[in-house]
Amino acid sequence: MYSTNQNQQILEAISELSQQQIQIVLRFIQTLQPKKLSNPTSTPFDPLANFIGATNHGNLAQQIDQDLYE
Repeated sequence: MYSTNQNQQILEAISELSQQQIQIVLRFIQTLQPKKLSNPTSTPFDPLANFIGATNHGNLAQQIDQDLYE
C-alpha cells in the first residue's frame, strides 16, 4: 500500500514531535482507520427501541402539531 520511503518519512517526521503533538497525530490516525463494528449481541437490549412509533394514538402527535403551529 505505502512504500517504505513514505513510511520512513512518517517515522522521521513524528520523531521530532512533542508528546502532545504525538497524541494529536495518534488521534488523527485513529479517525482514518475503519471503525470496528460491534457485535450486535453485545449491545444492551432496549425494550423501547421496537416500541417507538408502534402506537395507534395519533392524537398525541396531532396535539403537538396544533400546539406548535397555532
